[in-house]
Amino acid sequence: MKQRTIGPLSVSEIGVGCMGFSHGYGKVPAAEESINAMRKAYETGCTFFDTAEVYGDVLYWPGHNEELVGRALKPFRQDVALATKLHLGPAELADGTTVEAAVRRHLEASIKRLDTDYVDLYYLHRINEQVPFEDVAAAMGKLIAEGKIRA
Repeated sequence: MKQRTIGPLSVSEIGVGCMGFSHGYGKVPAAEESINAMRKAYETGCTFFDTAEVYGDVLYWPGHNEELVGRALKPFRQDVALATKLHLGPAELADGTTVEAAVRRHLEASIKRLDTDYVDLYYLHRINEQVPFEDVAAAMGKLIAEGKIRA
């Protein structure tokens, strides 16, 4: 399959959006069927998989999709680009939590659910207008320097 670049990442030009394995597009397939579909996609050349911490919160729980994707990709994790997303809710910073601490908390929870040591692409799922982009970028920059995010 042809490749494309996203910053420093090389990914298949066709990727797998994994939201539908937890909610969103009609009947949700059984977990094993979802896992088999992701593995089949990899076997046919797909190397880019996209999820988010919130996928699954409607029918299951927040993080359901990341857990499912982590299980599916575990045998070949090093050979794919894995993207996930975070959302900083309005109340998260009300108690004085810094943007950096909040982003780190979200990322560490996603990494645990995905059963990996890092994510390849990490980005905002929804914008919180009360949080400056510069603060989020600075937090992500530190996590990139630590090797927890590739891009």
